[in-house]
Amino acid sequence: MSKNIIMEFELSKNNLYYHDPILSMDPFSRFLIKAITIFTNIILIIGAMLLIIGKLDNTKLLGILILLIIAHFLLNKNKPNKKFDAIFFRKINKGNSFNLFDYVNNNFKKEMRLGVERAISSGGDLKLIILDHLFLQKKFKSILLKLDINPDEFRILLKQEVLKSKKNIKDLSKKEIISIAENLVIMAFSFYEKDFISENELFLSIFFAKDTALSKLMNHFQFDFNDVRSAIIFARFKKQFINLKRVPLTLSSFSSPLQAGSGRIMNRAWTARPTPKLDAVSIDLTNRAKLEQIGFMIGHENERKQLLNILSRPSRNNAILIGEPGSGKETIILHLAYNLTRDAVPPELFDKRLVQLSISQLVAGGSPEEILERTKNIINEILIAKNIILYIPDFDNLTKSSGENYLSVADAIIPNLNRGDFQVVASTTPQDFKKDIEPKKDLSATFEKIEVNEISEDEATDVLSYISLILENQYQVNISFRAIKRSVKISKRYFREKLLPSSAEDLLKEALAHIRNSGDNDFNEEDVVSVAQMKINVPLSTTQEKEAEKLLNLEDLIHKNLIDQEEAVRSVSQAIREYRAGLSRKGGPIATFLFAGPTGVGKTELSKILTKIQFGSSENMVRFDMSEYQDKKSIFRFIGSPDGEVGGTLTEAIRKKPFSLILLDEFEKAHPDLLNMFLGVFDDGRLTDNLGRVIDFTNTIIIATSNAHSDLIKQRIEEGASVKKISEELKNRLTDYFRPELINRFSKVIAFQPLLPEHISQITILMLNGLSNDLEKEQGILLKFDDSALNQLVEIGYSPVYGARPMRNAISDNIKSILADKILRKEISRGDIVAIRFDGNNFIAEKSSEE
Repeated sequence: MSKNIIMEFELSKNNLYYHDPILSMDPFSRFLIKAITIFTNIILIIGAMLLIIGKLDNTKLLGILILLIIAHFLLNKNKPNKKFDAIFFRKINKGNSFNLFDYVNNNFKKEMRLGVERAISSGGDLKLIILDHLFLQKKFKSILLKLDINPDEFRILLKQEVLKSKKNIKDLSKKEIISIAENLVIMAFSFYEKDFISENELFLSIFFAKDTALSKLMNHFQFDFNDVRSAIIFARFKKQFINLKRVPLTLSSFSSPLQAGSGRIMNRAWTARPTPKLDAVSIDLTNRAKLEQIGFMIGHENERKQLLNILSRPSRNNAILIGEPGSGKETIILHLAYNLTRDAVPPELFDKRLVQLSISQLVAGGSPEEILERTKNIINEILIAKNIILYIPDFDNLTKSSGENYLSVADAIIPNLNRGDFQVVASTTPQDFKKDIEPKKDLSATFEKIEVNEISEDEATDVLSYISLILENQYQVNISFRAIKRSVKISKRYFREKLLPSSAEDLLKEALAHIRNSGDNDFNEEDVVSVAQMKINVPLSTTQEKEAEKLLNLEDLIHKNLIDQEEAVRSVSQAIREYRAGLSRKGGPIATFLFAGPTGVGKTELSKILTKIQFGSSENMVRFDMSEYQDKKSIFRFIGSPDGEVGGTLTEAIRKKPFSLILLDEFEKAHPDLLNMFLGVFDDGRLTDNLGRVIDFTNTIIIATSNAHSDLIKQRIEEGASVKKISEELKNRLTDYFRPELINRFSKVIAFQPLLPEHISQITILMLNGLSNDLEKEQGILLKFDDSALNQLVEIGYSPVYGARPMRNAISDNIKSILADKILRKEISRGDIVAIRFDGNNFIAEKSSEE
């Protein structure tokens, strides 16, 4: 329902109907009424003009009066007969019936009458007929433009669907068509934004009705109902926002709020009292709301309902909002104040004042005794006033407001809260609640907890749509709706330092600033994608031809830096292709692999290469040595301590870097309870940390490595078994270390085969080329290696037990050490070509004249 339906009413369709007398008439009667109306108006205007030009003064005044009445009628002809108010909702909740005809404006009536008349006379889908006519209006065309859709192209296809509907829909009776119209009106009521129903809501209800033909058009142009709902904000508020520097603190000046009720110190019963001592250390939020300085909110419906339910209870009616910074705790409170001033709350909360306590002012310059004395005085005023709801932000600070030998302010108010003397709404973060409030059982027990979550992507898109109205004026650009939507999606996925909508607003503004000097007045989603890609160095745009070719040849790309391990390379390449094509499994990580095999065969190296390809940089690898988490207590280091003092190494890393590759080395060595924790992570990509926050793993690739049963792999390779067959056997044997349900949750268990001497030779060439490229890039020195040096390095660096791992040390000890000495002694310098060989005893590095 609309955000304006702010009281908890279960509205039944049986209570609402739409009866327009004109719709029931035959065409001749409708024409006759229209003709009589026009004729009467003409006669009145002519008569008024004759009276004005007459000689009698009295008749002149009468003529002017008639013209004024006609002008007033014409100026207000689009207004509804009645408007929604609190009385309307109370009556409908009691079962009273209402004809919505009285609550729609004249434009709505005209569009509905015209649509019904055409559907009756010519046949076809009423919804499509009305929609086609609505697109004659400029504001509805602008909605399509905002969605990056050509209005003319859309209307051509829409008209084709109207013609098809005339053939496909059976002949409906007049009664059936009017019934469809009535359902559309009732649906339009669900979206009302002002205090009546306009053609905007009719437009929305048609898209919401899920007509098959219309759904086909929406799929063709790639938009959905929520896109229309958000884009219509531009049509509704564009003119009003044109001179504003920021989004209004309340939209009531545009949406005609319910009649203001309270926001006063004195209540209806005249029993309230002034609170001068409280006023000195607080802000009266209801007074600010009465002045319409606060109150704008999108989203947080569940939290709002919970808060109203708790506050309207006779007992245990104190609430504490728990959420991360930027989650919207204060927004919910300010919206409550706004609703209190308009009686848009349960009757139990009528005439309440919502007052925000300033802890800093309360404790400023006071000793512990003085602070407690101030607190007692304030409490006494609240008890006498009887209409105060006290809001205490950062409530955890109250527990620290005195010395060790004194009661804190929080402790001082506990008895009042337990007795229900007055109501308190508090707010804090999950960390501070866990650390400072929850351990104090007598304090935490006085509050009902409300978890404040980040708003949804659709809600953030709505918020950003309002903000974009201001930004368009500031930057003198046209911001497409797709740019707004993409900002939200990218921010939700990749920029988690802030919550929505702040993260999306930051990205949108940065992208706008980036193109400000380009001279382009049109700002689209590609501008957002371009800036986001620069920030995270990850490809975000739709797969283009060049990138598609790269993905199709991914195995070759990986093998430029990894030798052998064909099955592993094939598996990870397939996973990335499926992900980039939008075919990966929904709800879990991008992919989860278990790399099993002896050390030094490329498990970690493949993980690094994969990180660069998928996540843009090796810095986006989050690596853990699971041998450090072998006891039960170590689990708390991984996901955070129960008391909230210590954050989890895994959960904090992914919360800050949600788009990354997680490498879990020596996975089998972790404590069994920690391994069991990954069941949920592998299955649905979620993990709850010690503070109750849900950490999202759906944008990660998780690779666990293990040396378990390496001997089995070596034995089967020597017997000639294929790697694929070995992987299947290994999967069964790994139940010695892992629960079967954990193994089955991996996308694939991959056996890495031991490396042969020829593989080590190829790996050595890769490493030497890397060294040569780095030296040439940084110091301008070109290296050349002959076969003697290469063969000797292979001999030194090859180990059947450790694979290629010793090779790095072999190159460092025998090549890098020699080069370092010569560079420091200035025996070689920029521009030199250095040849490296082995003379039978030592490695030799000497200048060469060969190019």
